[in-house]
Parts: sequence; structure tokens; C-alpha cells
Amino acid sequence: MKNRNNLFTIFVILLSAVVLVTLGFYFQRLVESGRVVSPELAVVVINVVIFSMVPVLLVMLRKLFLLERQEKIVKVQELYIGHLQELVRVTRAQRHDFVNHLQVVYALLKTGKIEKAQSYIENLYHDVRISGEILRVNIPELAALLLVKMGVASLKNISFTIEVDANLNMLRVKATDLNTVVGNLVDNAFEAVESLNADKRTVALRIFETGKFFVFQTANPGFIEKELRDKIFEPGFSTRSGDRGFGLTSVRSVVEKNRGKILVSSFKDRGTKFTVLFPKQQRR
Repeated sequence: MKNRNNLFTIFVILLSAVVLVTLGFYFQRLVESGRVVSPELAVVVINVVIFSMVPVLLVMLRKLFLLERQEKIVKVQELYIGHLQELVRVTRAQRHDFVNHLQVVYALLKTGKIEKAQSYIENLYHDVRISGEILRVNIPELAALLLVKMGVASLKNISFTIEVDANLNMLRVKATDLNTVVGNLVDNAFEAVESLNADKRTVALRIFETGKFFVFQTANPGFIEKELRDKIFEPGFSTRSGDRGFGLTSVRSVVEKNRGKILVSSFKDRGTKFTVLFPKQQRR
């Protein structure tokens, strides 16, 4: 519906421009042919028409601008709503799991299986440690997203590790853009491993910095054929069926908008890595 409104507005603007140009040529021909006795009258008529249509054009242009801005706001809201819904779903699942974990630990201790209880708690500590790593991100929106993705990984029985070794306070990328990049890269990595054997369902996210770049990198087992590495960024392209194929397109669009780079490396024996580099602002 919004696209139709935009097209209608553009059509009205173009039609108005065509009418103005046509009137100008028409009155010019009348003056040249002598059919109009007073050229001044023709000029007055043209000016009246122009000044009558200019406000209309300005109103239509303003409407088009507001529609575009509203559409962007709606897209951002939909993104956050999606994350919130996912967070609620994950939180419910984790609450249920937490009760189960307590019951297991209690049962192990009650039956005297101290070592097994200790091992079980150590496995739970792994998730707590990752949560602590997320707190180092210093970008609340990104930290919230990563917490959600941790829950998703747990539900899908994927081992998701996060390593943060960067101070992102100087990163000049909007939080919404950053979440688009990281969220889609992580989702893409999850999809790549969820059909593999349990020991292969591993995804790693590294956030670090170099002298010139802030780097966001995902790594997972699997292999992408060389001829497909460029196609995966094309709109609608996907190796799976369904409404897919736009996540990596969005990643590339955001990366290019922020003057960054995205690199893909894939080897049969070492797996696949997606690396996004955002340039640091040079000090003057």
C-alpha cells in the first residue's frame, strides 16, 4: 500500500511537470503565430498556472518525504518487535530450563553423585561466562541481541561461543545497522549448522579491533562453493527453499553504507568465515 502511495505521488509530480512544460510551449507557439494579441497576457496566465501548481507540488513532495521517513521508522520498529518477541520466547524457555537444571543438580547431590553434579554445574557456568562476555560489548542494543541469539542457540542445541576483544565506544555505526549485520550473520551461521551432527553444530562470534578496523566475524563448520560466494549476497538467492535470501543482502547494504567491507572465506577442512570490517575514524 505504501509503495502504491509513493508511486502515485511520483506520478502526480511528473504529470504536473509535463503540464507546465506543455503549457509553456503552447503559449510560446500562440505568441509566435500571432494568435495571442498580448504576449504579456500569456506570461501572466503562465505565471498564474505555475504559482498555482507549485504549492501542490510542494505538498506532494512533503507527503512523499513523510511516507519514506514513516516507512523507515516502521521497519526499525518491526525489527525491535521481532527481537522482543524472540527474547520473550527465549526467556520463557530458559526459565523452564533453569527449573530443570536445579532439579537435576538437587537429584545428583541427593544421591551422592558429587562429581557428576560438579560437572553439570561447570557446563552451566559456560553459559554464564558467555553472558559476562556480552556485557563487554558496551552497546546495549547489541548486547540484548546477543543474549537472544544465545537462547536461540540453546533451543537449537548449537554451541554458540562469543569472544569480545574490542572497545566499541568509538564505533560510528548505528545500533540498528550493527544489529542488522550481526543478527543476520549469526542467523546465517545457525542455519548452516543446524542440520549437522551434534558435534558439528558450533558457531563462533568474534568481535575485535585492529589498527584501522572494528571487526565482526562469524565462523562455523561447512563449505560454500566458490561459484556461490558472490551469489549469496544477491537479493532472493538462497540454497534453501522458502522466503529466504535477503539477510546477507541486507548485511552487504549496511556494510557498504557505512564504508565497510565484507569478506567470505570457506575451506572444506577449516569451515566458513564471514568477516565484516568497519573503518575507524582517523584522528586529526
